[in-house]
Amino acid sequence: MKLKKSYKGFVIWMIIFCVIAIGVCFLPINNAEIMTRIVNNICTLGVTFLTLIIYNTEYVYWYTGVSYEDAQRAGSERRKKFAWKHFKRFILFSLAFLIFSIIAQMFRVNIWIDILILVVGFVAVAFSTIRFKL
Repeated sequence: MKLKKSYKGFVIWMIIFCVIAIGVCFLPINNAEIMTRIVNNICTLGVTFLTLIIYNTEYVYWYTGVSYEDAQRAGSERRKKFAWKHFKRFILFSLAFLIFSIIAQMFRVNIWIDILILVVGFVAVAFSTIRFKL
């Protein structure tokens, strides 16, 4: 696959992500904890979807620390491999967090625990990808 420099997909993803995140406010749910958990999961799944887009398009230069020129020189196979590693990390966290959120709601766990796990988990997953080299 020939790589061409474009941020159009990223901009489209960002707009859709924002519309969904804001649109959820209009759901007929009056429980703040459920709404918070929904928004938290929209965040994790949204970022995971972005990593899937990067995998499919090979636009790995959307990641910090990867230039377009480096991505182009790496070749398709290396770009795919690099993007797949990121996707795997984020999908595992997203699914684990979704399961945790459902269990937390069932057992009425304080919402601040969810937020703490979300922030620490996201940061840990992001930092765990730093060692991946293109």
